[in-house]
Amino acid sequence: MFIYDKPIETEKDDFLGRKRFSQHLGKALLDWQEKESLVIAIYGEWGSGKSSVINLASKYIENIQNDDKPTIIEFNPWGFSEEKNLSIHFFNEIAKELEIKQGSSKDKKIAEKLKLYAKLLSLTPKKETLNTLSSKILLGLGLIGISSSQIIQWIQIPANWIKYIVFGVGVLLFLVGLFKDFLLGLSDFFQQKYLANNKSITELKNEIKKELLDRNKKIVIVVDDIDRLNQSEIKQIFRLIRVNADFPNTIYLLAFDRKIVEKNLEEQIGVSGKDYLNKIIQVNFNVPFAKPSKISKFLFEELNRILSILPKSAQKHFEQDDPYWANVYNSGFKDFFKNIRDVKRFASSLEFNISQMYKGEVMEVNPIDFIAIEAIRIFAPDFYLFMRSKSSLFTSTDRNDRDSTDNNPKKDEIKKALDELPSKMSESVLELLKRLFPQVDGIFQYGYSTHGHEWQSSWSNNLRVCATNNFDSYFTIIPGGDEEELSQFEIEEILDKTNSAKDFEKIIREYIEKKKIRKVLQRIQDFTDSQDRISQDKAKNVVVALFNISDDLPEEKVGMWDFGIDMDLMRIIYQLLKRETDKIKNFEILKEAIPSSKGLFGPIRKVSLESSRKEKDKNSDEFIVPEDKIEELQALSVTKIKETSTDELLKNKNLLYILYRWKEWDKEEKYKEFIKEVTDDNDKLILFIAKFVAESKSQSFGDYGVKVTKKFNYKNLCDFIDIDEVMAKLEEIKKQDNKVYKDNKQTIDIFLDNYNKKDKKT
Repeated sequence: MFIYDKPIETEKDDFLGRKRFSQHLGKALLDWQEKESLVIAIYGEWGSGKSSVINLASKYIENIQNDDKPTIIEFNPWGFSEEKNLSIHFFNEIAKELEIKQGSSKDKKIAEKLKLYAKLLSLTPKKETLNTLSSKILLGLGLIGISSSQIIQWIQIPANWIKYIVFGVGVLLFLVGLFKDFLLGLSDFFQQKYLANNKSITELKNEIKKELLDRNKKIVIVVDDIDRLNQSEIKQIFRLIRVNADFPNTIYLLAFDRKIVEKNLEEQIGVSGKDYLNKIIQVNFNVPFAKPSKISKFLFEELNRILSILPKSAQKHFEQDDPYWANVYNSGFKDFFKNIRDVKRFASSLEFNISQMYKGEVMEVNPIDFIAIEAIRIFAPDFYLFMRSKSSLFTSTDRNDRDSTDNNPKKDEIKKALDELPSKMSESVLELLKRLFPQVDGIFQYGYSTHGHEWQSSWSNNLRVCATNNFDSYFTIIPGGDEEELSQFEIEEILDKTNSAKDFEKIIREYIEKKKIRKVLQRIQDFTDSQDRISQDKAKNVVVALFNISDDLPEEKVGMWDFGIDMDLMRIIYQLLKRETDKIKNFEILKEAIPSSKGLFGPIRKVSLESSRKEKDKNSDEFIVPEDKIEELQALSVTKIKETSTDELLKNKNLLYILYRWKEWDKEEKYKEFIKEVTDDNDKLILFIAKFVAESKSQSFGDYGVKVTKKFNYKNLCDFIDIDEVMAKLEEIKKQDNKVYKDNKQTIDIFLDNYNKKDKKT
């Protein structure tokens, strides 16, 4: 019933005829023989098909039988939105993809250096630190009588002593009220730089450039969805490309809406966005223009498909001798559809909603009017909400219902609502309204309805929306009936429930059942910055409710760049608590919520994220609780794990994550008692090892089906249990061929069949 809305990946889905352009782009990438890097941009509005063009070009290159063809690596920065340093993630992801796609010793070597390069980027002192280095530190050291020659001697002594010496100096300076924080930051930098093999960024970059030059094979780095980033992130991406555009044998293929990016760059850096891009991008293309006739053809095909599922009585409304459909289509309806994405989004919603508008062979609405109203709902949702409670405004045929002056209240009210729409959208909606509602046409032309009450009977018989008796039937579908969207009404209802943790949990569980929880969690993030929508005194209710549902979230990870639904949940909690300046209050919220929570994974995941911030940067301002309180939260989490029964732990789909945190945080190593209990019971043992079975999906060229392969993760299992002992027990179970084996045959066979095929530690 629903149409997927994602970039096309094969030529058979190329409805707009982009194949030739895409192949030409792919050939151009293949033909680029220069050693210098190249930055190419593909411009296009959202939904214009930029990603589809890139996918087809990539397929073209992949299908070429040539060992020297470019290695294509995709980096979607949107997956790392709100991260501090996109450069670090960029080079880490490129390194990972290079290892996966190629696997040669040369590429692995490049990958390792890229990872180190990313690490050095993360260790580079902040600009303000560098600006004050030559002045403040020398002044501070001078105050206690340390000469420049002594400073040089310090640099030559073992690096692991520098931290203590500089810290000692920092203590002295602290006594006189100077430079403590600065010197501590500097000492940390020297210490970390020592751990990074004493290589400077410039030295390592030159090594990488030489390796890429010797590789004699291009790397095409695709960076899509740049226009979805915020201003700071857009600036980061282009700065990253500008600084690293000198990597040889590297082609950057960027895709974005030029107008959006130029505007954001101008606001972010205060210069012409167009000029800024011209200094970075060497070649640019526009996505081929989609002819309106192509879009119309696709729309008609979808409408014909949907019409075929309706009762035969619906067909009469589209008869050739009735011009009504043609008039509605050309009045403003056709203007809503700018690209294929618009058609798909509309068709999915229309099919779902119109399929509820008939019983047996009897239509409850005029299908033409319903199609038009549905278009308004999708493309002008605020105006749709305005319409649904204004039946008399649109359907009244009282010719005396007019002002004796030139003022017309009805016209003014409709016009005011239309003025809130973009100008072109407003014009299209008004023209469509005039065709759907003759009353509105009369109001805008003459100030009153030119059709009297006598018309109501005819309109009603034809199930027209302009009939007063029929109007409400068109608005009984809950806004947001489209599976991919949530209405503002639904969001308001959800936010209202934050007054109570119990009520909030209840309503979001309803959306788990509706399979719309991912969209709910993503939309809530749009309101976490507003105290008016979710006040700080409601934050605790939200945290408790989200912790309670954390074990019941569906596994909804879409693509390799998706961090998963649990991170949407964590973002909400982080964004709400980060607003609180008193971190002790946040600590008290978590301290109370962790032991009382019905969920186990949520609290542990939250504490783990706070712990990781501590490990990455002890001076980070990203903490939501005091640093010295993190271990207390870890202890509470460990206690909660211990209080959970073995059976409940084994049922938890996040057991491995929980178990690793238990092992990491529990100094008493009580997790070993859990392991022993598991290994002593065959049923529990099998449930446990089933958690280490992973699925991978693959698809061969030319195949329509996807191959699912299951494999066993022996390496992780080795962290908790003697796998030779497990093998012996499973072999004995299989030998007995009892009920235990028959009920768990797949898990046991996967373990045993692959046991000797590879090193258990990999």
